[in-house]
Amino acid sequence: MRFGILYNTDYYPEVHGSPAQYYGRILEQIDYEEELGFDSVWFGEYHYSGYSFGSPPVIAMAAAARTKRVRLGTGVSLIPLGHPIRLAEEYAMLDVLSGGRLEYGIGRGFLKIAYSLFDVDEAESHERYHEGTELILKAWTAEGPFSFNGKFFQVQDYTFFPKPLQKPHPPIYAAGVMTPESCIWAGKQGYHLTTGLFVPARDRIRENIQLYRQALQEAGYDPAERDVAGVYQLYCGATNEEAHREGGGYMLQYFKFFTDLDRVKSLTSEAFAHYQGGVSRVFSGVTYEELDRQRLLMIGDPERIIAHIRWAQEFYGTNYLIFEVAQGGVPHDKVLQSLERFAKYVMPHFR
Repeated sequence: MRFGILYNTDYYPEVHGSPAQYYGRILEQIDYEEELGFDSVWFGEYHYSGYSFGSPPVIAMAAAARTKRVRLGTGVSLIPLGHPIRLAEEYAMLDVLSGGRLEYGIGRGFLKIAYSLFDVDEAESHERYHEGTELILKAWTAEGPFSFNGKFFQVQDYTFFPKPLQKPHPPIYAAGVMTPESCIWAGKQGYHLTTGLFVPARDRIRENIQLYRQALQEAGYDPAERDVAGVYQLYCGATNEEAHREGGGYMLQYFKFFTDLDRVKSLTSEAFAHYQGGVSRVFSGVTYEELDRQRLLMIGDPERIIAHIRWAQEFYGTNYLIFEVAQGGVPHDKVLQSLERFAKYVMPHFR
């Protein structure tokens, strides 16, 4: 089992201080995460309301300069909203300058407000996602000048620089949560899968993981050679009571933050039909107690978290857990305490 950290954080000035203090503490946490033995640190991409990072490769490069071993990922790079050549350049540079540590997580996102901001039709999200990914990989792997003639992007006699350090290219982690087509596409391409194991639709997500593995096999890939990476909220407390009181409160604040953003503008096209009109509806009426009962949270004392990880291995078949640890305004010192407890008392059971 591999363990990573995902920063999809919501910024609160009264908790985090100035932007410089906010980013500085995240980088301090990353230093400690490498010291504690976590395998990777991932960064989300959003462009509004202090949510996550507008430019993940910038914060990832800052982390790369301070670390030696930990791998650096994206959760996720929003392919439909950017130009593929620009994305290929930025992330290839990150791979080169980090010594070949990029894990490139890709996806469509789940908030309408981003598509409106960049004036992209959400109904085209699948097509833009697939075409953009194809062009990025073409740029990374083509020998010499190449041309590309797609529906949205055209390139003629273009020579790309720099090539990524990892060959043939950095590992690709394609997001697939509620939409079966996304999981099937990831399998057909032979990519790793990243999914949200905290989403209150666990049977559907397990079915989608099974579709992914079936698509891998049908395309000639060995599922045993591909990761199923799952995201959870993590708060490892000294006791269950402390963890539920502290971690549960921060988790609920985080869910409120991103569901409120969804309510501003909700996804309504057929491309996001499985979100039932928006992620806020998926989480509508769901309580902390229900999420905890369904084992959709990694919030508890070490013994409880160990049991939940073993359950996730059995239920989903995941081999890579990526934890959100600083969401909902968790104070810096509490993040460090939770990370230390997890590394000391939980991680050794899975290594």
